[in-house]
Amino acid sequence: MIQYVARKTLLLLAATAMAFATPTAIAQTSPAQTAAAATTADAAYVPTLTFDVASIRESRPDTQADYIVGGANPPHSSLLNLSNVTVENLLEMAYGILPFQMSVLPDWNRRTMFNVQAKSDHSVDEKLAKLDDKDALLEKQHMMQAMLAERFNLKVHWETRERPVYNLVVAKGGSKLHAAGSMPPTADELKAFGDRKMPEIHEQGDDPRGDDFIAHECSIQSLVELFSMMMRTNVVDNTGLTEKYDFRLQYNDRASDEKRADDPTLWPPLTDAVPDQLGLNLKSAKGPIQVLVIDHIEKPSPN
Repeated sequence: MIQYVARKTLLLLAATAMAFATPTAIAQTSPAQTAAAATTADAAYVPTLTFDVASIRESRPDTQADYIVGGANPPHSSLLNLSNVTVENLLEMAYGILPFQMSVLPDWNRRTMFNVQAKSDHSVDEKLAKLDDKDALLEKQHMMQAMLAERFNLKVHWETRERPVYNLVVAKGGSKLHAAGSMPPTADELKAFGDRKMPEIHEQGDDPRGDDFIAHECSIQSLVELFSMMMRTNVVDNTGLTEKYDFRLQYNDRASDEKRADDPTLWPPLTDAVPDQLGLNLKSAKGPIQVLVIDHIEKPSPN
């Protein structure tokens, strides 16, 4: 699972809900999808938990500092505490998707932020604590889906649509990924994460030249998830690489633009950085993407 630091606070919250597996819904999945999901190992666990109490209030920050987006959504606890999130953010977390995987939302989505606090009783926390990471994540998603259905009167269904995608392939000349363990964490990384487990991928500080990602023992699947977020569409692994790897990726924006000519100090665009630095290529293609279609949604009911 991808983890982000620094400017990626919200994406970290969303990434905790992302698995790029068959999506789960609350009594809104088609019979065909249900039958297909039942054939997968991940679908063996059926989530049922809900929040006991939920407070959803519109956020009206007074100062720029108050606009900070963040919060907590630990999978093994019923706690949900989010600040300055949009309904799009909530849908990303609840359904484990990215913006390109949902249909058009109402205009108020961009203009309205919410503070959300929700919790369940001790028995729910005990159950979540005993579940493995994957099943606990399914339960927290289900809890958020139920909250959205109740408070936002959300109604959805899934559709498979043909969309532009990217195939991740090994570039001519071969992969430049390093063997796992060949790039030990730096002193700065160890200090930043302390006793916490080092994530597979994290962003190193804020650099005016662009985004600086470092990976330790990273799977290709996690790299694919990262690229899907960056490219805002599905990225499909066609590399044939099965090990875990260390690497560093420094880039600025997704593709070339005029600002790079005006400022040569900027790092290359992602589409150039991936082959140059990782020995991989992002090849544009067409492919099916599961889309969460928003049939109905309203501003939340009063607490």
